[in-house]
Amino acid sequence: MEKWTFKTDIYAGPDSLDRLDSLRGERILIVCDPFMVGSETFETLVKRLEQQNQVTVYSDVVPDPPIAKVVKGIEFFNTVGPTTAIAIGGGSAIDLTKGILYFAAKLSGKKRQHFIAIPTTSGTGSEVTAFAVITDPTTQTKYPLLDDAVLPDEALLTPLFVKSAPPKVTAYSGMDALVHALEALVSTDSDIFSDALSEKAIATVFTYLPRCCSADVTEMDRMYMHEASCMAGLAFSRVGVGITHAMAHQLGGQFHVPHGLANAILIAPVVAFNAMHNERALTKYAKVSRALGFAAHEAADKEAVTALVKAILQLASTVQCPMTITEATGLDPAELKSKVTLLAEKAIEDMTYKTNPCKATKEELINILLMVL
Repeated sequence: MEKWTFKTDIYAGPDSLDRLDSLRGERILIVCDPFMVGSETFETLVKRLEQQNQVTVYSDVVPDPPIAKVVKGIEFFNTVGPTTAIAIGGGSAIDLTKGILYFAAKLSGKKRQHFIAIPTTSGTGSEVTAFAVITDPTTQTKYPLLDDAVLPDEALLTPLFVKSAPPKVTAYSGMDALVHALEALVSTDSDIFSDALSEKAIATVFTYLPRCCSADVTEMDRMYMHEASCMAGLAFSRVGVGITHAMAHQLGGQFHVPHGLANAILIAPVVAFNAMHNERALTKYAKVSRALGFAAHEAADKEAVTALVKAILQLASTVQCPMTITEATGLDPAELKSKVTLLAEKAIEDMTYKTNPCKATKEELINILLMVL
C-alpha cells in the first residue's frame, strides 16, 4: 500500500510572505545567509515580524555547513529559546537550521519548534525535503541526514529574494533542481506520483532556467523556477536520488565545488551510464526526451537518450556552467586524478548511492569521474 502526504504546507507567489502575518506573540529565530542582513527586502521583513513578535537574527552561515557550525548554532538557539524558527537562504542556511533544530530537540528531549523555510535560490528544494547535508571538514566528507524530523512545517516560495541572485547562483542552483528531477525519475523507489513531479520539473527547468540567467528575466520566470525546484524536491524527498549526488557530495567535501555545479558536471555521463545499464531508466529518459522535443516521436530509445544528454550539456553551456572538475576548481589535473579512487570509494558509501537504478562499481564511478576531469 502506497501513502502520499506533503507534510510541508507550501505557500507560493509574490504575496506568500503575507502568511507570516499570522505569527503573533512568538519568539522568532531567523537563520539567514550573512549577505541577507541589511538588504532592503530582508530588513522590511524583519520589521514586519517585529510588530507582533520578538525577533532574533542569526547569520553565522557558511557554505556546506560543518558540524562545528551546527554546535555553535545550537548554543545560540538555547540562549534565545525560540518558539518559531525561520530559515531564509539557500540550501546551506536551510540545512544549518535543520541541523540545529534536529539536534537541539534530540539533546533536550523536547518537541521541535515550528519551522518555516523561505528559499532564496531555486535549486536545492530543501524547503520541502527530509534531507540535510552536514560536512565533516576533518574527513572532508559530506554526510546526508535523512529524517522526517527535519522537514519544515511551512515553505514560502516568493520571487522577492531571488531577484538579485548572481548569475552563477541562479545557474548552479537551477542545474541542481534539474538533477534532482532526473535522478528521482529513475530512482529504484520512483512511482507514478514522483514521476509526475519529476517530469514537470524537468520540463520547467529546461524552459525557464535560460530565461532566469538572461538580462530580461521576469518575476514570473523566477517564480516558475522556484516551483520547479520545489516539485523536484518533493519528488526526491520521497524516492531519493542517485550516483550523481553520491559523487557530487565527494567533490564538495574534497574540493569545495558548489553542490549544484558538481551535479551539473556529472549528470550527463550519469544519464548515459544509467540508460546503458538499466532498461527502465532508458525508457524513462527516452520518454522525457521525446516529450520535450529533443528527439522525434519515432526515435528509438537510445537515440532519444543521446538527444537528452546533448540537451543537458547545451543547457549547462547556455547558463555558463564549467563542465569539468579542473575548470571548476582550478586545480592541477594530476592532483585531481590522484583523488579519483577515494572519491569513488566514498561515493559508494554515500546513502544516495542506494537508489540509483543500477549499482555502479568503483571502477565504473572512476571512469565517470575521469570523463569530466
